[in-house]
Amino acid sequence: MRGVSAIELAILLPLLLVVFAGAVDFGLMLYDKAVITNAAREAARAGIMLREPRLTKAQIETIATDYCYTRPVSGLRQPLTITLIGDGTCTAAATVPNPITSLQSDLTVTVSYTYRGPVASLMALVTGSPLALGTMGSTATMKYE
Repeated sequence: MRGVSAIELAILLPLLLVVFAGAVDFGLMLYDKAVITNAAREAARAGIMLREPRLTKAQIETIATDYCYTRPVSGLRQPLTITLIGDGTCTAAATVPNPITSLQSDLTVTVSYTYRGPVASLMALVTGSPLALGTMGSTATMKYE
């Protein structure tokens, strides 16, 4: 009977490990999605605030991409997103009306990020190429103040 338990463990252990790795991978994906959502919202909020002169498109995009990184302590910028493959960079694109004629004008900031997590890394070992789960994106639209 002891041999039966060992065989059952040998059959079920890979399945349990895949389920556990998938749960961890899903949690990391949700964390990265929250980071890029906050980056888009922070950049949009900074862009719509009433100030003179208003922020340019490039400045708004810089705010969004800078949000995806930790604050430099030793001069090194570390990505705030969690990645095992690649550098974890996110890209931002802002749509700024020109000219801003009324307070009803919309500012739209879109932040994109290609997610590669632990399951993708394991698949890269098996298949030889990384499995990209696709590009995640988040868009924030706010009206000018």
